[in-house]
Amino acid sequence: MNTRCLSLVALIGAIVLSLTACRGVGPFRGDPLSGTSWTLVTYGPDKPLAGTTITATFQNGQVRGSTGCNDYGGPYRVRGNSIALGALAITEKACLNPEGAMEQEGLIVRLLGAARTFQLSGGKLIIVSANGEALTFVPQT
Repeated sequence: MNTRCLSLVALIGAIVLSLTACRGVGPFRGDPLSGTSWTLVTYGPDKPLAGTTITATFQNGQVRGSTGCNDYGGPYRVRGNSIALGALAITEKACLNPEGAMEQEGLIVRLLGAARTFQLSGGKLIIVSANGEALTFVPQT
């Protein structure tokens, strides 16, 4: 190859690389949850206990938040409308107030661990577990 051809190949390569970078290629491309933060409003038929705030923040394949008592975090993966959360690490504070906070936390963690699908609808995030129970979140303010 002569110098002119090498220069042309290098220029085409640079253009392709630039266009690829603009498209956002990477492991979290196509993840509509990445960069979003949510507050739980219902789980199954129940609302969070008064005095508790349950949150979820999704960023670059990691979810973190509060169960209303303890903090949690771990990996997640989205493919289409499927979602899978990996093993969640959780702090271990005992929360006696409000009454039932620990039971609520156990249920929330169980539902998050069993998450199978999600949808973004009407400004809400709805995560549905393997047994059909839903966690409904609204954007954090």
